[in-house]
Amino acid sequence: MKKYLIPFFIIIFLSLLLDYDSFAQGCSVCKGIVKSELNADGTGISSTINSGILFLFSSTYILISIIGIFWYIRSKKTIANQYKKEKILSRVS
Repeated sequence: MKKYLIPFFIIIFLSLLLDYDSFAQGCSVCKGIVKSELNADGTGISSTINSGILFLFSSTYILISIIGIFWYIRSKKTIANQYKKEKILSRVS
């Protein structure tokens, strides 16, 4: 399973980097502000608002993924320790 986990995250990360326009949509209020400013002169908040939305969106999922990975590793260690204890107890008794 580990050999599939790293390529999976690499593919997800690269898809976020390479396909930026499909993920940079935002809410309707933000989209309205961006459209009105783009019609005016094309500079200002409209140039960075989608980057901020994408950062807030992706940072949450990255944090949840990291917590999940640590939880998985810790549970594997706990199961291995329990198996060792059971093996020792079976030898002693």
